[in-house]
Amino acid sequence: MKRCVILALDGCPLTSVTGPMEILLLARRLAEDSQWQVEVVAENGRQVQSSGGLQIVAHCDIREVDSADLLIVGAIDGPYLHQARVAAPTLAWVRQLHQQGCRMVSVCTGAYVLAAAGVLDGRQATSHWSVIDWLAQQFPDCDWQPGAMLTQDGQVACSGGASAYQDMSLLLVRQYFGEAIARQVAKSVLIDLDRHSQLQYASFMPQRQHQDHLIHQVQDWLEQHVCEQFTQQDLAELINLSERQFKRRFKQAAQQTPLAYIQALRMEVAKKALETSLKQVDVIARECGYEDVRFFRQLFKRHTGLAPSEYRSKFGS
Repeated sequence: MKRCVILALDGCPLTSVTGPMEILLLARRLAEDSQWQVEVVAENGRQVQSSGGLQIVAHCDIREVDSADLLIVGAIDGPYLHQARVAAPTLAWVRQLHQQGCRMVSVCTGAYVLAAAGVLDGRQATSHWSVIDWLAQQFPDCDWQPGAMLTQDGQVACSGGASAYQDMSLLLVRQYFGEAIARQVAKSVLIDLDRHSQLQYASFMPQRQHQDHLIHQVQDWLEQHVCEQFTQQDLAELINLSERQFKRRFKQAAQQTPLAYIQALRMEVAKKALETSLKQVDVIARECGYEDVRFFRQLFKRHTGLAPSEYRSKFGS
């Protein structure tokens, strides 16, 4: 008998718990494999309140689980909120299972739990694009992969955004039940087999949670003028700093170089234009500040994982 337990913490999005369970149970049925036991496990008692306020009753409490073959950690509703709320006994339980050789998987922000338990130290990992920078600050010993939909490093795997539970569950089905069953499952629940990156879904979120008022002034100016022609020296002169001083202060405050920040802002403008207009790519490139259309295309693909035409086809209105 193989035992899979899915950890559901208070505040979890329900699909991050019920989704993997339903996909694995479907695979078990299609494979006619009765050796798999799939259970939802709670942190304290058996009642779990989801992010939408609905309550679910877990099959058991973590104190009733002293061994498992596979642990899936469901997403949590904001790792910032859970920083002081994931109980020490829960993290100790995760570490114990890990030490026993249990395979571990996180869905979306559930990566926080594995990182807090030390399971991700020295391993490649991913999470939702909106929190991965914060996670990288909290857990610098993990090798965070911001654009990855899935990571797999030894016996530990992580999935990106909330809906990536589908991609992760399909990976598990493929590895435990085989390719043929995985394709049957994908067709049954309408899962795309070719999602490899979450970059195409990400939006740039500038770092503004700092106290450097001079850099705030530059960020404010860039919000209005980022597609114009200017140099980093021009930005430095806005706040009466040398270019060298400006670059150092900007990176310290915004957590990235001025050039990377400017490129990210311009790519957001380009994405919006591709989504909402029929302008030619070369026109959009020039409007975003790039005369070299070839360079613009390369930069756009680096930021989104898609060529401009592919992005328009996928997200255009």
